[in-house]
Amino acid sequence: QKPHPLRSRSRQRHSSLIMSDDEDNAMPFAAADSTRSTVNSNGNGCMSPARSHTIGGPKHGLGTPSTRPREVRGAAGQTFIVWPMSRDVRDCNDIVHKDISIPPAVQVVLDSPPVQRLIELKQLGCAYNAYPCTTHTRKEHSLGVMEVAGQFSTHIQQNQSQLNVSDKDILCLRIAGLCHDLGHGPFSHCYEAFLKAAYKNEKDNPEQYEERNEKFKKQFGVDMLPLPEHYEHEKTSLMMIDSALASAGLEIDWENLDEPLKQIGDGIDREKFGVDLGREKYEPFTSRDWVFIKECIYGEPLDEPDAPTTQLDFVGRGEEKEFLFDVVNNRHSGLDVDKIDYYDRDSLAAFGTSQGSWNVFRREAVIAKGLCPNPLTCFKCKNKEAPEEHLMICYPDKLVSSAMNFFATRMKNHENVYTHKKTKGAELQMVDLLLEADKHFGMLLPTQRDDPFGFPVGKRFDDFTFQRLPLSRAWMFPLLFLRVDDSILSIIENKAIENPSPQLDRLRNLLNDKRRHRVYKRVAEVEIGLVGGEELWAKTEDEIKEELLEEHTDYAGEQARYETDMVLNPDDFIVEKRELHYGRKEHNPVRQMRFTTKHNKADLSNPVEKLPTALEPQNFPMNTPASFLRRTVRIFCRSQKKYELISHVFEDWKFHKIDKMAAPFSKDWKVFSVPEDDEEDDQPDSQPITQPEECSISFSPRKRKDSEDSSRSPIPSGVAKKRLMFRST
Repeated sequence: QKPHPLRSRSRQRHSSLIMSDDEDNAMPFAAADSTRSTVNSNGNGCMSPARSHTIGGPKHGLGTPSTRPREVRGAAGQTFIVWPMSRDVRDCNDIVHKDISIPPAVQVVLDSPPVQRLIELKQLGCAYNAYPCTTHTRKEHSLGVMEVAGQFSTHIQQNQSQLNVSDKDILCLRIAGLCHDLGHGPFSHCYEAFLKAAYKNEKDNPEQYEERNEKFKKQFGVDMLPLPEHYEHEKTSLMMIDSALASAGLEIDWENLDEPLKQIGDGIDREKFGVDLGREKYEPFTSRDWVFIKECIYGEPLDEPDAPTTQLDFVGRGEEKEFLFDVVNNRHSGLDVDKIDYYDRDSLAAFGTSQGSWNVFRREAVIAKGLCPNPLTCFKCKNKEAPEEHLMICYPDKLVSSAMNFFATRMKNHENVYTHKKTKGAELQMVDLLLEADKHFGMLLPTQRDDPFGFPVGKRFDDFTFQRLPLSRAWMFPLLFLRVDDSILSIIENKAIENPSPQLDRLRNLLNDKRRHRVYKRVAEVEIGLVGGEELWAKTEDEIKEELLEEHTDYAGEQARYETDMVLNPDDFIVEKRELHYGRKEHNPVRQMRFTTKHNKADLSNPVEKLPTALEPQNFPMNTPASFLRRTVRIFCRSQKKYELISHVFEDWKFHKIDKMAAPFSKDWKVFSVPEDDEEDDQPDSQPITQPEECSISFSPRKRKDSEDSSRSPIPSGVAKKRLMFRST
């Protein structure tokens, strides 16, 4: 069928033109393309000709003049091709919030490479080893936080109009919710544990990294980039926000905060990226708006390199809108839209049902004045004599019980899901695997620094010259971090298969165990009371490990020289100190919230300076726990053959180091090795150690089956079988 002649001519006319700043001076698309800057991403962040099909942009000139690409000039005289954002609103379904609406400006960020990377990150890291359904991704969670942030701020806008919450404020909060987790690495929090372990191992065992560091220095002429002692994924999220903007050809301009974003390359038109006002009019985002987005994620004023200098106060919004900074990351109480989403989402995935409907906090939230609950850490109050009042997100006092249940859900999820013994065992094994790969594959990953097809980066990386980096430094450069996700295991496995070096034997064994679902096992666990257990809790994990090794040498004796499985080495087990709490350590988190009464409900419509003062709750529900903090010490074994040996050593250490501390007048005990035909052989391997009720430390021994004796015996074949048992001396 032949096309209509008028329609055909119209289509040809539209496809052959591209709009310039002066719409009367249109020029052919090909001609405009030939005049563009050839500076690639290693210069000032501009796109090279090879990247003319920038993500999110049309590949043709069809459409009305208002939606057609146009030519603009950059600050340094470069020529860029830009186009307005889409004007269509997307809708998607969600397992928790049912329907999610995605405004056009959010779509631009959603379609950027840093946000799309979240598809490849599991929200709960290694928890799928214990709960097979917990395979939901960071992208699902981020979309949920975006939706709740929009609903939360819209509720405030509609119910307290005197606060002047604008549509742009709501849009910024939506984007903050979408981008708040961009800094997570492979297997989410497992990557943070890996970086912590890598920092410690490089400090304690520098000889293990000599070969890697020498290769790096030989290639780049400088020492290996140092790791920070504490990694903050929120800081990396701020870096990836800059990367998302750069992929759209935009950048924050700190010298012109109240002007539209700086155009640095092909992409979204800065004049038509923001709130769609209708009739082809826009309220564009300014640089201050994106500083506000970053501050909402970080929860504090920005410092270098996310700001020219360390800021002493929030820059994105003034004090009259201080409460907006607590929507995504609540620095006062911890009850924010991030937790509202993942408490529900994680409970639904792990247990098949939500632990509670927290939409009540979205529906009942009000803004009032409240005395600062954290004057020692608040950046506004810590240097003042008395705490100040803040404009805070508050709730009616009828929700005190609901708030307590909300934080109780945190405690339950952490105990049963996030730090479940199998989840933690798999996480510790994953950390060991990544450590081995980081040692032997020091130059594993290319950064794409000089790749003309790489996505653009901001000017803060103009001096970055490294072409390759190890896994532990992947977060330092956005183009590399884009490609570091849960699929990193496949890359490591392929490298290990290609290299037959015997130095990789441990790495190959860890990969095989991962394939066979053989995770590290928890041997034992002891709970440390808050009263009487301070001495033990003050010890580091390494100090506790040394004590366990000393207990082993007390009774192993000459037998250890001949029986390999009776030798306990430091690498055979892991000591973990675990804290479970309601979100504020030993403190009641509900006390850090502020509540209004029905008597001052009418005052909530007053001007900002006359808003009522919300108070700390005085009456708590009957289910309020006596203690908000639990501490446990857990032992995980790396060697399956030494499971029983580690268990017996732990029992002996527990009695000498813990039970005596709790009951100092108890009898002395010692572990003996006795022949199997001994007259007391019919007794169980380890008798439960009972304690008085007033003791602050409790222990529940693991129940064993008779069939486990032969399958997990640490004594090798050919040696007279002996059993370890407790005997009074």
